[in-house]
Amino acid sequence: MLSKEKTFLIALLLYTGTLQAQQNTAGGFIWGLEAGFDSQLTGIQPLGNGEPDQVKVTAKRRAPGWRGGVFGRWQLWSGLALQTGLSVSDLHADIQFDEQVTDRFRFTDLEAPLHFVLTNPNGRFPLRGSLLLGARIGWNLAPQHSEYLQLLRERLALDIGLGVEIDMKKWRFQPEVVYSHGLNNIHDVVNARYDQVIGRIVRDRLTLRVLVWLER
Repeated sequence: MLSKEKTFLIALLLYTGTLQAQQNTAGGFIWGLEAGFDSQLTGIQPLGNGEPDQVKVTAKRRAPGWRGGVFGRWQLWSGLALQTGLSVSDLHADIQFDEQVTDRFRFTDLEAPLHFVLTNPNGRFPLRGSLLLGARIGWNLAPQHSEYLQLLRERLALDIGLGVEIDMKKWRFQPEVVYSHGLNNIHDVVNARYDQVIGRIVRDRLTLRVLVWLER
């Protein structure tokens, strides 16, 4: 589980890296908007002690949630860029504690990603493939009121994505799929009813989104 000090240090490193890239970039800066859908997989690892009542806690998949935000991209050199931004996403997850008890958890995440983007530098062809690699830190703004389980608000994840940049002279946009693998255990042990049953909990997420450039 990440402490508050480690979480703050990671956020500071992300912010410092962004400022350094902005000062040292050899290329231009572009910015734009993002919109898309998220699907979450909540991984729950049991402790195996069988209390209370030999329960098996599982998470159910629900309909995808939405996301939106802004992004900025600094071109470091041909074929390589640094991209950051600020986004908000919202979705729900149902966690079943036994046959009779299911509780719904809401995740409204404010996120700050930091990604390296590799692209085909050929400027003549209107389609260019892109590979995204990096990390993100997020904070769940939604209230938590479950008596069965409490979850930490912070989330740290590693991201990998594939996209296609489409240049249409007046418009430039990029459909993209991003897989975000949760790193930190979000189980907050506060003597809730099922704390002795549940061990590690992580949030993995699959995002389908479109980036639209607003500055050329």
